[in-house]
Amino acid sequence: MKLIKGYEFSKISLFDKYVEHFYNKKKTAKGASRFIAKMHLNQLYGVFGRKQETLETINIYNKDLIKYLTTRIVKAVIHINEDISTILMLSNINSDILNELNSSLDTNLYNHRSDVKSNVALAAAVTAYGRIHMIDFILNNEVAYIDTDSVFTTHLLDESLIGKDLGLMKDELEGNIIEEAYFLGIKQYGYHYNDSVSQSNIMKSVFAGVPRDCLNFKEVTSIFEGEIITKNVPSRFYKCLKDLNISIKDIKIDISKNNDKILLNNDYIPMNIYNLNHELDNRSFFLKLKNRFILLIKLYFK
Repeated sequence: MKLIKGYEFSKISLFDKYVEHFYNKKKTAKGASRFIAKMHLNQLYGVFGRKQETLETINIYNKDLIKYLTTRIVKAVIHINEDISTILMLSNINSDILNELNSSLDTNLYNHRSDVKSNVALAAAVTAYGRIHMIDFILNNEVAYIDTDSVFTTHLLDESLIGKDLGLMKDELEGNIIEEAYFLGIKQYGYHYNDSVSQSNIMKSVFAGVPRDCLNFKEVTSIFEGEIITKNVPSRFYKCLKDLNISIKDIKIDISKNNDKILLNNDYIPMNIYNLNHELDNRSFFLKLKNRFILLIKLYFK
């Protein structure tokens, strides 16, 4: 593949003071103040990873709808009443795309620019250095489960790695040891331990889609055995674009085990292993291969 263009980036520690400031705030704050400080830290890379294209929502008169459809890139039109509709349209569209559309369709599309301060290189660097920091834990056979910035391990970590300072691992259980745990998939796990202070058994669970700790250990083990647990989640907010009202509803969520991988002799095995001797798997394999080939061609000629 021919290298057409490249970009060279310089290296500088841009966010040392920013991270130290909000990390110190997070260590001492409680409640809403702690949550805000934590969000400033966790969403740093997300801000710089934003798309330049933005979604703009406006209300217009129905008589003007044709003007917007012929001069903007409209994603959706929501009918409100006989006089008014809500439209969702893209802004900050790449000028080359607009020029190509104008020349091909003989339209008069134009762009509305708004300042979006993003930089994919910065976002990629933040996540890359996070993975570099965690790689020793990822490759450790004693680690049972790993998340973005946390690990569950069957052996104690070296004391030099544990502390409350920036870059160290914090002992969330404060010296207590997990007695039994189930890790069923990404953001799907539960465990319990005996608290040395209160002398009580503490149950913890994390399952995507439902509040933390809403599952007891019996329910976690039932999910592990293949059962589906239904949980009622109260106070979910829903916005209706048709009447522009916000309603609060209770919903029911079914929780089941993630079957993307199976556990065999304590090793996770992928469920979809392509077998070229099987007609269906063969067709699926070459379809994915074709899609990847088309993507590479598009990237090459872009």
